[in-house]
Amino acid sequence: MRRAQQGFTLVEMMVSVTILALLTVVMAGTFLVGLRAIGNEARVIAADTAVSEASLWLTRDLNSEATTLGCPCTIQAGSPPMALMYGVPPGTPVVYSIDASQNLIRNVNGTDHVAARGVTRVSISWVGCYGTVSILPSATSSVAVTLNVSNRPGGCI
Repeated sequence: MRRAQQGFTLVEMMVSVTILALLTVVMAGTFLVGLRAIGNEARVIAADTAVSEASLWLTRDLNSEATTLGCPCTIQAGSPPMALMYGVPPGTPVVYSIDASQNLIRNVNGTDHVAARGVTRVSISWVGCYGTVSILPSATSSVAVTLNVSNRPGGCI
């Protein structure tokens, strides 16, 4: 007479563990792909935010600048700051620099303000009354964004 089977055989147990391992590997791969996509999207958002914030302040100040002398120039961490003067003489001094934390610092009348976070380099060049501003965000794999700016306080047309 045969005894009733109690529990699982070794073969059944090994098959179920193998199936569970395969499911775990598939789920982990899906999770990692999703995590990588979220990380890439966060870098793109950070780069877009840095460019947007920097462009708002820079275009405003460059459009109002009393003179475009002193450029082409590049602002980056460790480089000399870029000084602008706008308004009726004696005017309002505005100084841009990038600190070690990759913040674009805007200094107006001696008061620092973080104009944008996550900026590696800002390059500015002028031809007549028209300038080109290139902003490079610090986010991984980001590319420089180029803006065109006009400057007409002196009557350029």
